[in-house]
Amino acid sequence: MDQSEILSLINDLKEDDSTSLNLADKGLTSIPPEVFELTQLTELNLRENSISELPPQIGNLTNLFRLNLSNNNLVTLPAEIGLLTNLGRVNIGSNQLIALPDEIGQCSKITWLYLTNNQITSLPSTIGNLTELTDLQLGGNSITALPQEIGNLKSLAELQLSENNITALPPTIGNLASLSKLYLQGNEISKLPSEVGNLQSLSWLYLHGGNQIEILPPEIGNLVSLTGLYLEGNHISELPGEIENLENLVWLDLEGNNLTELPLTICKLTRLIQLNLRRNKLTELPPDVGNLIDLTYFDLEGNQIEKLPSEIGNLERLTEFHLNNNALTLLPNEFGDLSELVDLFLSNNQLKSVPESMSQLIHLESLHLSDNLITELPDWMQQLLDEEILFISGNPVAS
Repeated sequence: MDQSEILSLINDLKEDDSTSLNLADKGLTSIPPEVFELTQLTELNLRENSISELPPQIGNLTNLFRLNLSNNNLVTLPAEIGLLTNLGRVNIGSNQLIALPDEIGQCSKITWLYLTNNQITSLPSTIGNLTELTDLQLGGNSITALPQEIGNLKSLAELQLSENNITALPPTIGNLASLSKLYLQGNEISKLPSEVGNLQSLSWLYLHGGNQIEILPPEIGNLVSLTGLYLEGNHISELPGEIENLENLVWLDLEGNNLTELPLTICKLTRLIQLNLRRNKLTELPPDVGNLIDLTYFDLEGNQIEKLPSEIGNLERLTEFHLNNNALTLLPNEFGDLSELVDLFLSNNQLKSVPESMSQLIHLESLHLSDNLITELPDWMQQLLDEEILFISGNPVAS
């Protein structure tokens, strides 16, 4: 669409008093000044252009409710953005913004604010004036700290702060009474404030990938609505006893931490469906692991486990079980009770055989036993091999 066609479109809008203008992906390097004469506009879409400046005249469009400027080349926003007091949904993601003007706080009706993938290093204290915000997306920026005023956002349900440079959270984070999802993965956080325990509505907490947490505060046990807790790649060696209070937790990811034993507190989380303990330093499992009867996915790959308790057979809903790269020398007969198993990974252990009871695992679609010490195959295993369900390379029997 060339410039004349764009101007024709704008003139048509003037005549029919339309309230929506879509100039997405039109190859624009600047916003045609005629746009700012359309004071009736409630929706303006300028995404996926090459616009490098938002002129002060944007302040003329005081009826705007939706503003989409994503995927442009904006570095700053004018102070006049604060005149758009009817704004409700704003997307300025994937630009080159380094900061927000203080005047953003005058747009107090905003409910959605998307600022992902910019170069923002800090937020103005006036962000706390956006008390109707329900969704704040700030992932992929360079934010090092949050203002105390973030705690004023009492309506906030989702706060996306992944892939920033945040080292600590302000205590006021605990004031976000409506917060359901908190994304903090890919930051540099070493400690959580105790006030995080006040987030009674929190259902998903993401702290994996790049953070350096060693100890969780005992107040973590107050998050009674928590459904998913992601802690992969931290430095956790033990968990507070209060973690057992997370009675609604169904997904727990502790991959790549420093656990040397499976805390009994985890074994009390009887609603867990998925438990990831890959790449820790576990040498055994307590019998209490048998309490986790709702587990469907259990990942213990890359530990130093030498044996499994017979109670492992209680996990009758398990469909996927990862035990590759451990030090197992034998499996309990109760393995045959894992009647729903579909995928079983036992490669790179020290198994010389597997129990005959495993022939009862009629739902198996893959059984990985490569790089063990197995010397012979009973008939049932030979059948699995023929059906291309059994993988057994790197054993004496296969040579």
